[in-house]
Amino acid sequence: MIGSIRTKNFDWIIFPVICILLTIGVFFILSASNERYVMKQLVWIGIGFVLFFILLYFDYLLFGYYSYIIYIGVICLLVLLLVTGDAVKGSRRWFSIGSFSVQPSEFMKITLILALARFLRYKKHGLGLFDVGAAVLLTIVPMALIIKQPDLGTALTMIPVLIAILYTAGISIFYLGALFFLSLAVSPLLWFFVLQPYQKLRILGFLWPEKTADWGAGYHRLQSLIAIGSGGLLGAGWGNGTQNRLKFLPERHTDFIFAVIAEEWGFLRACFILFLYVVFFMCGLGIAKNTREPFGRLVIVGLFTMFATQAIINIAMNLGIAPIVGITLPFVSYGGSSMLTSFVALSIIFNIKIHSKIDLASE
Repeated sequence: MIGSIRTKNFDWIIFPVICILLTIGVFFILSASNERYVMKQLVWIGIGFVLFFILLYFDYLLFGYYSYIIYIGVICLLVLLLVTGDAVKGSRRWFSIGSFSVQPSEFMKITLILALARFLRYKKHGLGLFDVGAAVLLTIVPMALIIKQPDLGTALTMIPVLIAILYTAGISIFYLGALFFLSLAVSPLLWFFVLQPYQKLRILGFLWPEKTADWGAGYHRLQSLIAIGSGGLLGAGWGNGTQNRLKFLPERHTDFIFAVIAEEWGFLRACFILFLYVVFFMCGLGIAKNTREPFGRLVIVGLFTMFATQAIINIAMNLGIAPIVGITLPFVSYGGSSMLTSFVALSIIFNIKIHSKIDLASE
């Protein structure tokens, strides 16, 4: 199931948009950190491009065929991670490989999308209670393991993905409403039995920043808002942001890279970043609309929902309108696992467009 790449179906709008985002990311990682992080990021980008072009040669239905096996394999990695993974700042999220680290939860997002798409691809006559329950179970298992690490941000991105795929697969409004009210009913249990104390403080610091006694609970949000506000319309100039260069802003090269961009580039050029993401997502809607094969259509919807959720949450928490949950900005923030996951997801999107098919249910 290895074929040639039809360049006429290659998306020549998304590809340059991603290249521009990658270039901006590298420059601002250099401004927010040092050459060592930039070199590691360039290595991850190089590996990402290699993976991107290699995966284009494989028929995307092959990913669906092995999706359950991949799903079980990554679940086993998540379990192993909780037992033997390296603890960093109280979290077990990474396997160390030399000077690099790998975060299995990042790859779980794509794996979950492939598994859900395979399970729901031919439900043309609507989803029954079993279908919805099985899809929810497929999502809850990795979410529980990821929250246990703890990594609330990555786990939260799986909820919009599940809803988007269920909606595209034809879930009824009744079941969708039932899921919503079930989520509301379960939320108190999550608060008392799942969330860590620091996660609760971040939520409280977001809802009532002036009443939070713990300074650290609102520190990230405050410094991010100061950085964005001080940038004004045109910014302080690359490498001249005070919140960035004086290290008041935490996690500058990862979670709060957008605040660095807004401080040094200003409001107008930060809006250019938003414009690039809007173009990316609008192209995704077009690809999903034109994809006739059900598995490919569900995968496209799931992957673009994943990207959109990450970008929206990251920018919203930088702007202080969402709790701090630790989510990177796709193709811009520093991070090896996040970058490789983004490239693999991008390759699958291009793959589906290049190897476009009709409905193969009869086969």
